[in-house]
Amino acid sequence: MGSGLKVAIVGSGPAGMYTAGALNTKCAGCEIDILDKLATPYGLIRTGVAPDHQTTKNVSRAYDKIMENENVRFVGNIAFGDDISLETLKSLYDVVVMAIGTPKDKNLGIPGEDKNGIFGAQVFVYWYNGHPEFRAAVPHLEVKNAIVIGNGNVALDVARVILKTEGEMLSSDLAEHAGDHIFGSPLQTVRIIGRRGAEHAQFSTKELGEMKDLTSANVMTDGTLIPDKFSSEDAKTEKVVNNNLALMREYAQNAPSDDKRSLYLDFRLTPTEILGEDRITGLKLEKNRIEAGKAIGTGDFIELPCDLLVTCIGYELTNVGGLPVENGIVKNVDGFVEDGLYVVGWAKRGPSGTIGTNRLDSQQVVDRILEDTCGGPDPSKEGAAGLDKYCQTNNISVVSFEDWRKIDEVEKKRAGEHSPRRKFVRTRDMLTLVREENKE
Repeated sequence: MGSGLKVAIVGSGPAGMYTAGALNTKCAGCEIDILDKLATPYGLIRTGVAPDHQTTKNVSRAYDKIMENENVRFVGNIAFGDDISLETLKSLYDVVVMAIGTPKDKNLGIPGEDKNGIFGAQVFVYWYNGHPEFRAAVPHLEVKNAIVIGNGNVALDVARVILKTEGEMLSSDLAEHAGDHIFGSPLQTVRIIGRRGAEHAQFSTKELGEMKDLTSANVMTDGTLIPDKFSSEDAKTEKVVNNNLALMREYAQNAPSDDKRSLYLDFRLTPTEILGEDRITGLKLEKNRIEAGKAIGTGDFIELPCDLLVTCIGYELTNVGGLPVENGIVKNVDGFVEDGLYVVGWAKRGPSGTIGTNRLDSQQVVDRILEDTCGGPDPSKEGAAGLDKYCQTNNISVVSFEDWRKIDEVEKKRAGEHSPRRKFVRTRDMLTLVREENKE
């Protein structure tokens, strides 16, 4: 079934790679091209995972094994919607699978959001991870008071990365330009703010616990807002939340000190207005009470000084390349969009779950693809050969997996003694390297 099927997967992040792996296993003889707008594969593994969380990035080894199959190709540096259209892809391949994620930060939707000094999590994270399109996104960190809105692991990542010292980041792959700003910043106070209570925070215990290891900052919170115990019908949730609350009670014992920066975990606060003229100088927030798990405004407001605001409140997909987008995702039924077109990962279900969540999700969509294509491939579809002709005709300099291996090798050689790699942050530098290597 499906033998000889020609498939294009747009996006080489976890969702795209798990789709390729499942297709390769379940669809003997299929030909798979994995397209990515970047010259580097694996999406958020490189540009989203925190630079000091190297163990998490090890999942890329499993993706390397998928790429070693002769029927699987990486085609980098080709942007969907700009370099190639949906219509062209559908004319070349039996099946097109969108694995493009949700590349836009959600807005707070409050007055003053257009001021300088305000960044969405994705922009900020891409900046410190060396994403080529965002290397200049944060012009400076000459700030004393930073606020991070959101109560998930991304908020913890942002706060931790901007608070860590150069010594603490030696074994990371933090982009060099970001390190220059972070390590020289006069930052004094960081606040992580959530609308609901401490018991509703979506932190993992491991990440929350990492905060106590910061050498340059004291972690604090208001002990009166931490419940004694949390009960849930879900035993796993109950355990995680109670472990988190125990950590927070520990943090509530800490006090500010002159020789350390301050990191506050603040709860039951909703941002209502961003203060300042051209640039943010403060944030107005409404205090909340919790009723049936919901945050209800009390009409009592506070103002906090703030000259850097990072919002970690989720992501969405906007209209791209003619895809049908609804409620921040590609409109679909169990991954099916229309004949020959499917969607996986965050673009299918929204930004939720862990890296591993994408595995089962992608396998289920692959099962649906194979059901729909049991008649076999369309002999008129050219697949890889047609894509190569298209790229040649349109002067698109694509990057192969072999090319990526050369980039990868040089990044590792450029790194310091402890760091895993020193990233290239300009696509043109990567393309120049590949051209020179290929001449030899």
